Amino acid sequence: MRVAIIVILLFFCKAAELRKASPRSGRSRAPHGRAAGGRSGSNPVKRYAPGLPCEVYTYLHEKYLDCQERKLVYVLPGWPQDLLHMLLARNKIRILKNSMFSKFKKLKSLDLQQNEISKIENEAFFGLNKLTTLLLQHNQIKVLTEEVFLYTPLLSYLRLYDNPWSCTCQMETLVSMLQIPRNRNLGNYAKCESPPELKNKKLRQIKSEQLCSEEEKERVDPKPQVSGRPPVIKPEADSTLCYNYVFPIQTLDCKRKELKKVPNNIPPDIVKLDLSYNKIKLLRPKEFEDVHELKKLNLSSNGLEFIDPGPLR
Repeated sequence: MRVAIIVILLFFCKAAELRKASPRSGRSRAPHGRAAGGRSGSNPVKRYAPGLPCEVYTYLHEKYLDCQERKLVYVLPGWPQDLLHMLLARNKIRILKNSMFSKFKKLKSLDLQQNEISKIENEAFFGLNKLTTLLLQHNQIKVLTEEVFLYTPLLSYLRLYDNPWSCTCQMETLVSMLQIPRNRNLGNYAKCESPPELKNKKLRQIKSEQLCSEEEKERVDPKPQVSGRPPVIKPEADSTLCYNYVFPIQTLDCKRKELKKVPNNIPPDIVKLDLSYNKIKLLRPKEFEDVHELKKLNLSSNGLEFIDPGPLR
């Protein structure tokens, strides 16, 4: 009898253990499944991870290229030419070369912040005549001239801060451009890194004489030396005094030639004409009527007093 009771008790104990084991196994499987699902959902692919292809998308009917944090050093050839906005922040770009963006003629904004840019060639933004926003902050740019921005006539928002600006005579044209009242949104907060006496001075607040000493001006534009022979009299306005360049576009460089008026005999196929840093006080009617291909004209630092509207028609 005792044996029978013991056998029955053992049977019920075994059954109880089986019932307890079954719910535990079910519960252990359920959390495992939820945890697995949670891990897969909480680790999405990073949108800006290096090595991924650039993303092209449309937002509010405008086409964007998002190529941030891709370790790029240059513009890739396969990008669409009808882009309106280009995001290239946080890459490895060091030099902006001539005509680097020229095929993106519709571009309205260009974000190049937080790269390693130390040099911008004068024709780097050639073709971007619709660009309104340019971000160049957080780079390594030391010197820049106004000439770089001749190809962006609609530029109204420019960021240049957190660059190690070397405030010397080479920066005079850029500083003058930033201080024009209509350019109030260009170059705000940008400060000099050197020389020591101008460190932390804002570019928009520096005076021209602080940038260029007399010695520096003499090196940039040396005065003729006095000698026993009579000085050579240069023609007042002859285009043969200027330099003619064919590449990348037809250019006539008449900078710092002491011209008192627009030179004669300008080649009719000239696309860019630089007359900056001369002594031209007025523009007479029909000055450029024979220069049919002219698209870029630089007359800065001349002290112009009168412009007849005829020359620019």
